[in-house]
Amino acid sequence: MKRKIEGIIFDLDGTLYLGDHAIPGAEATLKWVRERHLQVRFVTNNPRFSRAFYLEKLNRLNLPAEQHEVVTSAQLTAKYLKEHQDFGSVFVIGESQLLRELADANVDVVQHDHADTVLVSFDTTLTYEKMMNAYRALQNGAHFIATNPDAVCPTPDGGLMDAGAIIAALETATGRKLEKVFGKPSQLLAELMVEQMGVAPESCVVVGDRLNTDIQLGKRANLQTVWIRAHEEEIPTESHNKPDYMIESIKALPEVLCDAVGTVRTEMK
Repeated sequence: MKRKIEGIIFDLDGTLYLGDHAIPGAEATLKWVRERHLQVRFVTNNPRFSRAFYLEKLNRLNLPAEQHEVVTSAQLTAKYLKEHQDFGSVFVIGESQLLRELADANVDVVQHDHADTVLVSFDTTLTYEKMMNAYRALQNGAHFIATNPDAVCPTPDGGLMDAGAIIAALETATGRKLEKVFGKPSQLLAELMVEQMGVAPESCVVVGDRLNTDIQLGKRANLQTVWIRAHEEEIPTESHNKPDYMIESIKALPEVLCDAVGTVRTEMK
């Protein structure tokens, strides 16, 4: 790696597990990381479940984690809106866990199209009524923000349509563009995790399977990046998406880190 690694940010879906099964090599890799006493964060753009849910899942899959190590896009969104009252009342396309996070942060959530802000998230309970409320609010000048930009949430059977698809529909209908994203690849999220770990950005590496979220997160915040090329995806040439290192599976990560200091084995050319 470029310099000694003190912290690692792991993506979850598609990197450490898929569905309800750990990806081969994930358990051994995390054990290797723990033995080297590195700071660790587990981050997900999926806002549908609580940090307690992800904590229980990781431990059940023999991927030991602690509560403070788990970070979600819903958590960061609620924290930001609590600290920035100028977003006013918020109409939410999202599910119950996100609504609970917002309520705990005393965010003013409304159920009508006169909202000051439209917040789009992953929503398997999406209805035409929700879309129309969001559409009208945006037409009236509401802020346009999102927990995450993912088009698809990975699942063993091919994935679920995610917030990105909803964002695209609203952008097409209104002619508006999304103003802010809180989950990956938001620099806000990277800064939160680096601050929590107490490490310099250059001493932190983000590991994930998505170029447009995981790798961009690292690029925007000056972190080192390891891309898991799990499918036959094109190796990018553009600098904003080009990872520092590429591996075919999470089980190859210890070889790339080389005791968090040494020789790189799979550097991008």
